[in-house]
Amino acid sequence: MRTFITAFIVLGMLSSLWALASPLMSSPDEPAHTIKAAAVVRGQLQGKNGAAQGERTVVTVPAYIASVEGLPACFAWKPLVAAGCAPQVPASDTNPEEARTSAGNYNPMYYAVTGLPSLVFSGAKAIYAMRIASALIVSAFLALALASLASLRRGRLPLLIGAVSLTPMVFYLGGAINPNALEIGASMAVFATLCLALERMGSSATWKRPLAAMAVSAAILANTRAASLLWLALAVAAALLIFGRRPLQLAVRQRFVWLMAAIVAAGCGLSILWLKTADSFQSLLGEGIDATPIQIVAVMLDRTFEFAAGYVSYLGWLDTRGPSGVLVIWSVLIGATLIAALSFSRRSSRFAVGGLLLAMVALPPLLQIPLAKDVGYIWQGRYILALLVVMTAACAVALRHVSLPRGTAVRRSVGITVGLAVFGHFYSFVFGLRRYTIGLQESSNWSDMVDKAQWQPPLGWVALALLYLAVLAAAAVVLHRAVFAGADGDTRLLDDARFIGDASLPEERAIDGRRGEGKPVRARQQDKLTSPAVSGPEAGNS
Repeated sequence: MRTFITAFIVLGMLSSLWALASPLMSSPDEPAHTIKAAAVVRGQLQGKNGAAQGERTVVTVPAYIASVEGLPACFAWKPLVAAGCAPQVPASDTNPEEARTSAGNYNPMYYAVTGLPSLVFSGAKAIYAMRIASALIVSAFLALALASLASLRRGRLPLLIGAVSLTPMVFYLGGAINPNALEIGASMAVFATLCLALERMGSSATWKRPLAAMAVSAAILANTRAASLLWLALAVAAALLIFGRRPLQLAVRQRFVWLMAAIVAAGCGLSILWLKTADSFQSLLGEGIDATPIQIVAVMLDRTFEFAAGYVSYLGWLDTRGPSGVLVIWSVLIGATLIAALSFSRRSSRFAVGGLLLAMVALPPLLQIPLAKDVGYIWQGRYILALLVVMTAACAVALRHVSLPRGTAVRRSVGITVGLAVFGHFYSFVFGLRRYTIGLQESSNWSDMVDKAQWQPPLGWVALALLYLAVLAAAAVVLHRAVFAGADGDTRLLDDARFIGDASLPEERAIDGRRGEGKPVRARQQDKLTSPAVSGPEAGNS
């Protein structure tokens, strides 16, 4: 539990600081999601749909919420312009007013929680509170994922990989009002908790808690965005493939497993029902194109590496690509993790990681084909970020059997890796502050942020930057200590238990249904060799 609490505090603070550091409505489609959230908590799950494709839904919200649509007009898609040009949110104007949103027919689950602060506060305070509420929800799922990775029988390396692979874009979206962030966190939580449950399956009752966490995460994930059902299916398939048949064979005999499966099925059923009745794609904005499927696939494949910036750091309304150095850092970290997982893991793990990598490349073109006729090319890198965190978590689990030596060189290499991640996160954070305080003018420099700032976030950019750096530094120290603290599994979220791993791991636990038969295979073989019943030539044939 300590790992979960520590991770939740750190991740929650990082995302919340992003929530304060970003100007209101400066993240992608945030006005639409803000209006939707305020409408849902006031009983308008869908609003009045338009008749044509791209015609936005009409809802009734407080006037200060309705005004958010115009906030980013002066700086969105204009990276040279600071955010100081944006008007203030009228805190006192709470009269009902009609507003339009392109998210009106999206699943209301995420918005039903995120919009609650708007019932208590008004003006900018309400919107910042909505952002922080979203940040804390997303952080809870990410913390659950990291704690589950740490709780694996050999969890030190998975914890390191899982933590370092969280890119600045994850925290940036986490600090915005956007269900994309919840989709990312819930996807990673589904995969990690299912892996932990499968590893513990058949050994003791402790597998029930991670499986219950998986079921809840899966039901929530299914109701975040239209594509979430696909990420859910891929996350579950990857976990099952990594651990093989035997945990699954044990699982189908357990009544509790079927109960959790029913919860997941209910969540998926509600999601499908909403998609069919609300027609969630009807309000998508864009201009249709006349292109054949082959042409669409060719264009999308050409853009594959362009989307990578959206995995790492792409701020604003896709108008501010993160620093090149930050993109290089995570390209190296994620690339090295993929190479290691595809080189040193077992066959089933390689198939799982390779399949997820193939999906990362193939799914954007395939998902774009049915939409291009109505809305054109609308795909963004962040749309598949949920699958990226699942893929990196799969790499982490695939490499769990790799021992992490305690030598000075290994400690130094881990320190460098964590240090690079800290640098990348901080650089991306202050770069975002620079973009909105002074604009990315070629004639300006970093010193202009001190005496020529045109916009200031709550608490001021200097205080936020120092707080962000302090949290990152503390997180780096805690992570480094956790990686080298005792034997694997010392950072477990749940109680100790005897485990069953996948069929290819050494010291595999044999579970044959009889009480007490949880010894490792090698230990049981050694018992046979030393038993009085085994003598003569047979004792030396091992």
